[in-house]
Amino acid sequence: MTIFKTVTGQGDDVVLFHGAGCNHYHMQPIVDQLSSHYRVTNIDLPGAGQSDWQSSMKTIYDIVDVLLPHLPQQAIYVGWSFGGLLAMATAVKYPDRVKRIVGIGTTPKFIETENWPGFPQPGFKVLFPNMREHGFGNFIKSFCDAEFADIEPKPTAYHELLAWLNDKHHMDVETFAEITEITDATDLRKEFAAFQCRVDLIFGEMDGAVPYPAEIKTLNPNINIHTIPGAHHMPFWTHPKEFNQVLNSIL
Repeated sequence: MTIFKTVTGQGDDVVLFHGAGCNHYHMQPIVDQLSSHYRVTNIDLPGAGQSDWQSSMKTIYDIVDVLLPHLPQQAIYVGWSFGGLLAMATAVKYPDRVKRIVGIGTTPKFIETENWPGFPQPGFKVLFPNMREHGFGNFIKSFCDAEFADIEPKPTAYHELLAWLNDKHHMDVETFAEITEITDATDLRKEFAAFQCRVDLIFGEMDGAVPYPAEIKTLNPNINIHTIPGAHHMPFWTHPKEFNQVLNSIL
């Protein structure tokens, strides 16, 4: 099974996990920020970019097990969205491999249940009829347009993302559906509450995907919450200056 990654820079190891439906390219702004002081492993998660997917993977821990042989023995894990959930799962199953976690727009449980806010039931699967009809590329473009909707004129980063949409391979919709089923089913709240490693979570103030950082902190009062005003789900692209200031204060 092929797993693609890039390794950039020298120093302590940092591992980057991108969000579902994306690939390692989306994390490039963080590579650019950290690689002057860290050795950064930026990986295509299974089914994304140049990495293969196996339908035998049914849980988030199955994905962790596939990735682990390709990762440093010990590292700081920086995960965005689903990638943050995956970083948490790595720390749960292999705590000695994870020095600390920096999560961006992420949560130990994405989908709402009784007494827990989140994305409405039945989960992200509701997106798929539209995605199958209009195509995955259009879905991702709509997401990017929404992220930059409040920013005029559009910055260079916006046009770089659109160019990527035109030039890069997109995830297969049915593979994305399988990954989404895993996301919808994963609940790491109990494990998150017991984390001993340092956890920093960065949220966009306007993030509709994870609009409840205060509730996340009630699970584990020892975590650190950082909020970027005006940002949505992709602050390292839309608000790079503010995001990098926060990231530099953490690492």
